[in-house]
Amino acid sequence: MNGQRLIENQVDGKWKTIKVTKAESLKGGIYNIFMAKEADKSEKSEGILVHFTSSELFIKTPYGFIKYENPGDIKLPHIGSHVSVGYLDDKLSIQNTAIKHTHKHTL
Repeated sequence: MNGQRLIENQVDGKWKTIKVTKAESLKGGIYNIFMAKEADKSEKSEGILVHFTSSELFIKTPYGFIKYENPGDIKLPHIGSHVSVGYLDDKLSIQNTAIKHTHKHTL
C-alpha cells in the first residue's frame, strides 16, 4: 500500500479505515488479526510484530496470529520487527530476535 499501513475495523457491518500509518518494515499484505488466538502464558512465541494497541499486541507466527495483553509499561519494537514474546514471572517479555532463514537444497 505504498509504504502505508491501513488499520480497518468493522463499523455498522462495513469495513472502515480508522487509521493510516507508515508500514515501517512490515511486508505488504492483508493481516487478519481478528483471527488471533490468545497467548499461552506457559509458552514463548517467535514471529513478526504486526500491530499493537494500548491493551493488546499481535504477532504473526508460522502457525497463525497470537494476541498478547500489552501491559503498557514496556517499550515495544517497531512494527515489522522479528520478536520473541513470552512471560517471565507473569510479566510480558519482548526481545528483538534475528530472523532464522532455512534453505532446502535438493538435487
